[in-house]
Amino acid sequence: MNIFLKLFASIYTKDMRHLEKKIGYRVIFSKIPEAWINGMMTLDMEESWAKHGIKACGVNYWTLGHLTKDGVSSGLVRGDEHYQSWLGAYLVKFKEDREFTIQDHFNLAVADQKNWLEDFGDPQPFIEMPAKDITHTEPISISGYSGTLYEFGGGPSHSAVGSKANTIRNKILMALTGAMFDKYNKKLHLSGKNFIPKDIPTNYETVMLTGYIAVVELEKNVKVVLYGNGAALLDDRGEEVVDYTPALKKDILTAFKAVEIMKV
Repeated sequence: MNIFLKLFASIYTKDMRHLEKKIGYRVIFSKIPEAWINGMMTLDMEESWAKHGIKACGVNYWTLGHLTKDGVSSGLVRGDEHYQSWLGAYLVKFKEDREFTIQDHFNLAVADQKNWLEDFGDPQPFIEMPAKDITHTEPISISGYSGTLYEFGGGPSHSAVGSKANTIRNKILMALTGAMFDKYNKKLHLSGKNFIPKDIPTNYETVMLTGYIAVVELEKNVKVVLYGNGAALLDDRGEEVVDYTPALKKDILTAFKAVEIMKV
C-alpha cells in the first residue's frame, strides 16, 4: 500500500508541475506558521470547478490545522481554535475573456468547499460566501506583485465533521492526501488517519467561516488567490459564539506576505 501511495504522489506531483508550466507560474508557501501542517497538498481544480460552472484550470495549494496529540488535524477537532481553518492559494487561469468580479474569485473557494464536504459525506454540502460581506480591503504586495487583500466577515458553511466522514472512499482519498503531503515535506510521515475525525460531536454543523482572501493578477485571466480562515461557532453549551479567526490573523497574513510566485 505504501509503495502505491508513494507512486501516486510522485506521478501526481509531476502532473502538477506540468500544469504549473502550462499556466506559467508556481506558488510556494515559504513560511507556514506552526498553526498549520508544515506542507502543502497540490490539487488539479479544473474538474472540481467545472462541476460548479466555473470555466478555469488551476492548482490548489492547501494545508489545514496542525496535528493534535491524537494525531488528527486540529482542523477536524471541534473546540480547537484551528477548527475548520484553511491556509492556501489557487493558481487559476480563467478560460473566459471578461472582467472578473471579487465574487468570481470567492466562488473558487465556494466550489472547493462544496467538493470537500461531499468527500466527507455531507448529504447536502452547503456554503455561502457573498462578496457583500467584505468588511475591509487594502493593497497588498505578494512576491513583488500588487494585489488586494479582502477581509470577509463570515460565510455560513457546514463543517466537514459528520457521521459519514469515515467511509472507505474517504479513507482512500485521505491516504492519498497524506502521501502528497509527505511528497512535499518528507519529514511529515502522514497517513490517512491524520485527516479523518475521531470525535464527531456534531453532524455537519453550520459554522461561519471568517478570514482573508488576497487576489493578485499576474497577467490577463491569470490570478493567484490566497486564502486563510478560521471559524466562528457556538460554544459547547450552544449559547455564545466563539470566533477563532482573530487569533489566527497574524499567522495568516505572515504566511500571505511570505508567499513566492515564480515563473516556470
